[in-house]
Amino acid sequence: MAESEKFNVLKFLGGFVQWLPWVKTARYAIGIAAIGLIGLTIYKAFFMPTQTTKQETHIIAQPGAQVTIDQKREEKKSGLEVHPFVEGYGFAESDDRKGVGAKAGVRVDF
Repeated sequence: MAESEKFNVLKFLGGFVQWLPWVKTARYAIGIAAIGLIGLTIYKAFFMPTQTTKQETHIIAQPGAQVTIDQKREEKKSGLEVHPFVEGYGFAESDDRKGVGAKAGVRVDF
């Protein structure tokens, strides 16, 4: 029978201080999280049921106990929707700096 090395607690705990195993563990954890996020995004984009109608209701109370209810329904297409946008904005800082700017981009709804 081969001679075995005696168990050393300090040597065992010293393995937890080495950085290379932790880097490998972190790399695997980040990879698994990224694959999960990609999977959930694909599920949401193609397989998750979406709401097909958008309803907007305005209730208007007028003098003389008249109530008007205005409802609008908009059919929403399921799938991918692309909306380009341009938004302007202005700002004022507390130290008297003022400015304007604009944002432009594309919104993708799914």
